[in-house]
Amino acid sequence: MNKTVLMKGVMCAFLTIALTACAAGQKSAEPGPSGGAADAEVKQPKPPEPVDITVFSINRTTEDAFNKQYGEAIRSKFPHVNLKVVVNGKGTGIPELIGSNTPIDILYGSVEGIFTNVIDYKLQYDITGLIQSRKYDLNKLEPSIVELQRKLSGGKLYGLPVWTATSGLFYNKDLFDKFGQPYPKEGMTWDELAELSKKMTRLEDGVQYYGYVTGPGAQMATNQLGLDPIDPVTMKSNFTSEPWKQFMQSIVDIYKASGLAYKADELDVAKSRAAFEKESRVAMYTNYSGGTPPETMNWDVVSVPSYKNAPGKGPQVYPNYWYVSGISKHKEAAFDIIAFLSSDEFQIPHNRKGYATVLKDEAIKKQYGQDMPKFKGKNVAAMFPKQPAPAMNYTPYVRNAQNVFQSAFQKHMLEGIDLNTVMREAAEQLDKQVMDAQGK
Repeated sequence: MNKTVLMKGVMCAFLTIALTACAAGQKSAEPGPSGGAADAEVKQPKPPEPVDITVFSINRTTEDAFNKQYGEAIRSKFPHVNLKVVVNGKGTGIPELIGSNTPIDILYGSVEGIFTNVIDYKLQYDITGLIQSRKYDLNKLEPSIVELQRKLSGGKLYGLPVWTATSGLFYNKDLFDKFGQPYPKEGMTWDELAELSKKMTRLEDGVQYYGYVTGPGAQMATNQLGLDPIDPVTMKSNFTSEPWKQFMQSIVDIYKASGLAYKADELDVAKSRAAFEKESRVAMYTNYSGGTPPETMNWDVVSVPSYKNAPGKGPQVYPNYWYVSGISKHKEAAFDIIAFLSSDEFQIPHNRKGYATVLKDEAIKKQYGQDMPKFKGKNVAAMFPKQPAPAMNYTPYVRNAQNVFQSAFQKHMLEGIDLNTVMREAAEQLDKQVMDAQGK
């Protein structure tokens, strides 16, 4: 073979090998896991698939109110979610939804709603696994609110809180100025309130002024001693027990300290509240459901007074919980929504709008209502008890107990029936209501 031809063949072969090696070298030199456009394309997460989520409002919140309070924020955070709300009402209750195979992914409402709208229809679902897999931090929540949910769920967790009711001793500053009395102070006892109420109760220029009014039923349902109105095991009323009689006596004593002979209208809860908020004839009023005086009143607030045998203990928490439905086909998506609603991202602005936070962060609590003019300069921190009383053992009949207790208070005050008798009759009435409800 010609030497020239041989050399050309060798050089071609060498060049081919070199080019192949070069190409291989270039390929191995492409960016690895640390960056690069090609890698970014591979690792780009897929957008979530669209999902339909139906929310059931236990407390009959209107759709418009739902959207303003929750819906707009949920849709903004989860654009892939097609959100629908069903409001509890005639023809749209849980039985009708189940009967028509309507999806239910989330249910929400006040604390006692778990029985009649979740557990009674076997819609509960333990979210403990989702809390772990989604790495949700329960420690950021107010511990007493988590404790109550565990009690409601039999040691499990069926839901997460989104907001809670505040409580406080509200007072009309103008009335205290008018009568030359010092304003209520932080850390008062109920005995001290009774003395102050007595000084502020008077008839002047034909107008009857009252030192203090309350809703005894609401006070019972959030009682600062952690008393159970119904034994959760026997389902019998506890109203004949000595602690409950003493609790009733403590409310009665404040009213009787004024020396007034009350009429029915003066003990009606709605009319008592109107006398405080609209007529400015009441100096002090305790609220346990998150309500506050109107903007037109010159008001402020201190913590609810405490009992000598439970110093510093505030009322029990009264939260609004959101539940993942046991029949939901989208439990993870439902949980993610609930987790978002109980996160700092949602809680901070929600709290500033006047929906009390469920987070334990004191700095966030102090921002309560600050986007609303009526809260400017008010002692809002007082509306979050530093030591909420231990949560009672809730039963489906707490609302019955509340109404019966309210009725017993009025009967004692108006008819003069002795306390032992009205509490015994209240217990009998409550027991009958429970037995009737259970079909016994």
